[in-house]
Amino acid sequence: MGVIPMLSEVERHVIEIMRERGGRVAVREVAVELYKRGYSPRMASNALYYLAVKGLVRRAGRGLYELAEGETK
Repeated sequence: MGVIPMLSEVERHVIEIMRERGGRVAVREVAVELYKRGYSPRMASNALYYLAVKGLVRRAGRGLYELAEGETK
């Protein structure tokens, strides 16, 4: 049984946004969606960075992130 990382509310929204968009997103897309949900768009890059540190997402190119294996459900 693996360790389950604690997620902030914003990080949970980012994961949800990524799942809605097929698992791969640009930082800009996340920023727009977070703004629509009442958050500062500036939170997008930080949330993606910390999700990558936690192993839930990985960089897929310049400004692109994708869900890690097993996170698409």
